[in-house]
Amino acid sequence: MNNSSTRAAWALAAGGVFAAFSAQGASTFDSTINRLFIASVAVNGSSYQNVSANISSYTLLGVDNGTPSSDTFNPSNNLLTLGSVVFQGATYNNVRVQLNSFTLLAATLMATPPVASTPTTPTTPTTPTTPTTPTTPATPGGTLTAANTCSLPNFKTDLMTLINQARASSRTCGNTVYPAVAAVAWNDQLFNAAAGHSADMANQNYFSHTSLDGRSAGQRITAAGYSWSAYGENIAAGQSSASLVMAGWMASAGHCSNIMTSNFRDVAVACVSNSSSAYNRYWTMALGR
Repeated sequence: MNNSSTRAAWALAAGGVFAAFSAQGASTFDSTINRLFIASVAVNGSSYQNVSANISSYTLLGVDNGTPSSDTFNPSNNLLTLGSVVFQGATYNNVRVQLNSFTLLAATLMATPPVASTPTTPTTPTTPTTPTTPTTPATPGGTLTAANTCSLPNFKTDLMTLINQARASSRTCGNTVYPAVAAVAWNDQLFNAAAGHSADMANQNYFSHTSLDGRSAGQRITAAGYSWSAYGENIAAGQSSASLVMAGWMASAGHCSNIMTSNFRDVAVACVSNSSSAYNRYWTMALGR
């Protein structure tokens, strides 16, 4: 596709939404001055807000109406993904653009919430050495409540969609290429382990894979009743939505590797909020087989 036809297609998809920018937070492109505006974009694990740039040359790669992803930019190949664009009352999701030539005009670097990952463990299950209960345990039976989903709507559906969309395509995590792998299924026992750890971090105001009582992720998962041959855990703090936490995890080699590991068959994610804690929202993803 040459640049002139691309320019017309991009203007059709995004050119008329500048007026909606402030109200809806959508990325906008003013085709009259070739000016791009992005409310927030992730770049190599960092977050930039109030971004504006002049786009001299670009190639529109695709638009779909799937679940919106976060706005991301990969400087290694100048690939920009805009999660949601509004045009004449319609919403276009996941607009992918190759930026051939551009000038960055403004951007504000935001503090990046912390993330951490645990690699897959050995194949032999272990017994918890400290089988104490977290300070604020999850509701038994894997029940999703406002307290263990940060009151986010469609929590389970959105997370499972994002996770399995990621696994459905080949991904490069750091320097390792992972092929597409089978979908994982939600597991209530893993959810109890994840919710318990998120609650413990939120209420005890710490951020670590090791509980304050000394337990590891494997011990927490075993205590929740999940008999595993392999497990993994991703944690994050501060992100306000499922799409943002997934974007952060997928941008990190360790987290991405956990999500793309073919050995895992089950997954669950929890989020617990405490306004008195350092990062407010604490996320835990537990994976297992």
